Amino acid sequence: MEDQEKTPESIEIARVEYEELLKKANEFSELQDRLLRSAADFDNARKRLAKEREEFIKFALEDLIHDLLPVLDHFELALSHLQVQDEKSKSVRDGFLLIQKQLFQTLTERGLRRIETLGKAFDPYRHEAVGHVESQQKPEGIILEEALAGYELNGKLLRPAKVKTSIKEKKGSEEKAEELT
Repeated sequence: MEDQEKTPESIEIARVEYEELLKKANEFSELQDRLLRSAADFDNARKRLAKEREEFIKFALEDLIHDLLPVLDHFELALSHLQVQDEKSKSVRDGFLLIQKQLFQTLTERGLRRIETLGKAFDPYRHEAVGHVESQQKPEGIILEEALAGYELNGKLLRPAKVKTSIKEKKGSEEKAEELT
């Protein structure tokens, strides 16, 4: 009997409540969607900041390391000219070698890497040609001499290597010189 007591007015109230519930459900769905998007945006921002921080740390010492490259060059130059003739000279050379090794190891731990050159093909992005050497044994464009070492810091070129590359001997100019004599 209770079911029969419902009037058209009570059905009308239920429809209004139902529509309001649908409206609230849609609002809830929209708010939930906005919350998920905000959480995703926050997560993306956190990841981006972590990556930027990592990159900053990786290259923060770039200027300092670049300024230390001439020190490495001078160590290498000094060691190449230091003649070992007696025990005292040998101990001085060994001391220089230890200091050079420690400095290079410290810089290597921070991402510095010397560019390999000898016997490699010339790469204009990593090498700077400062001369050519005539050679019949090597094909053209192979690095035969290194004038100045090149370096990368964490995969980024810090200084190109200055090199001398092979070229083929010019037989035509030699034949002309022989004909003139």
